[in-house]
Amino acid sequence: MAIELSARAFAALQTYRLLHGFVSMSAAASVPFLGKFSRRINIGFKDYLGFVTPAQKPVLWVHGVSMGESMVAAGFAAELKRRFPGFQIAFTTTHPDVYAGIVKRQQADIVAYFPLDNPVFMNRVFNRWKPSAVFVAETDFWPEFSWQCQKRNIPLLLINGRISEKIARFYRSFNGLGEVVFGAFALLAVQTTTDASRLLEIGARPDQIKILGNMKADLTPSSDVDLSAIKRWVNQRPCVVLGSLHPSEFKILQPAFRQFSENRVALIIAPRNPANGQKWQQELQNSGLNTCLRSALNTDCSSEVMILDTMGELASVYRLADAALVGGSIDQSVGGHNPLEVIQQHVPLLMGPNCRNFADIVSQLQSENGIGIVETAETFLNAVNRLLNDRNAAEEQVLAADGVLEESRGCLEKTFAAAVTAARLK
Repeated sequence: MAIELSARAFAALQTYRLLHGFVSMSAAASVPFLGKFSRRINIGFKDYLGFVTPAQKPVLWVHGVSMGESMVAAGFAAELKRRFPGFQIAFTTTHPDVYAGIVKRQQADIVAYFPLDNPVFMNRVFNRWKPSAVFVAETDFWPEFSWQCQKRNIPLLLINGRISEKIARFYRSFNGLGEVVFGAFALLAVQTTTDASRLLEIGARPDQIKILGNMKADLTPSSDVDLSAIKRWVNQRPCVVLGSLHPSEFKILQPAFRQFSENRVALIIAPRNPANGQKWQQELQNSGLNTCLRSALNTDCSSEVMILDTMGELASVYRLADAALVGGSIDQSVGGHNPLEVIQQHVPLLMGPNCRNFADIVSQLQSENGIGIVETAETFLNAVNRLLNDRNAAEEQVLAADGVLEESRGCLEKTFAAAVTAARLK
């Protein structure tokens, strides 16, 4: 049956195609230069153009754009692989470390970089895979990709959806494009009532939406992460981890770092962008703090501070902490990163006041006294000292957070059941 778009949506799609094509042609000139420096270009160039490995069996396509989304997408893909052995699982991402991790752990039968959202390239991928259903984790929305699913009558499903105010504001401004993107979904499984409200504001239908919670509560970090070198470095000292820290937050909190050193507290700092690792190491060295990089860690290292400049380890490193701060929450332009990674490890959690990306879960944690909110180096230092010096207070905070976490359990199974029904899988 032919699928028709409204005049507004048709015009929006054609305009998007025109602009996307212009930008793609302009960027093509830089490919030979970028290929010398970018793993994405070296490994993924053919995938970007749609030349993915052809499927040998019916395909279920799972997409997870970055590290956080891929944790959900990989867990969901593993469940699909276990329950539907007659299908090949195709996994796409935009992140080279996610790509390498999925290949290493053999979590999918076909792994590729997500193709450019162009009608020629998308047609090529869909023709090679002919997916029976497509699953997108959390936030990655593309008009051409959605339209290919809709016109081919392929069930498109959002799992663990998170609709930020930034995304909602964009699609409120471009309603026609929102119709193309969200009208294609057979299921929009979201984490919170806020996410559902934003979807309704941008034109999604109520029958598409299910509020199922945060699937990350059911997913724990991979146990194959080897922390032995980091444990030796910690060497029984109290340990504080600053995770997914942004440059502005590093600058704000830096005055507190020296006191940790003086109190013989092991400090692990994980930049949100690992490329900041060497720069931050040099800054701390210049200030008199002996600092090492995780990527260069050896048995002789006895530094006061470690910069975690590697990918895929942070969620597991949290388990070594006596207190942990999740970044992106002091910098008001970001809106906070995932607090569940800390409370899953039964570690006292600290965040800044800007947590709109996880507002519901943070609000629950605050109401149960399962989180500490800090904003400056002084309030951060005071909060950490309290947790390190008053183990009863730390344990009470962990128990409160455990209770909130328990309320979110079961989302994976609920999401799987809803997605399988909406995808018409048997």
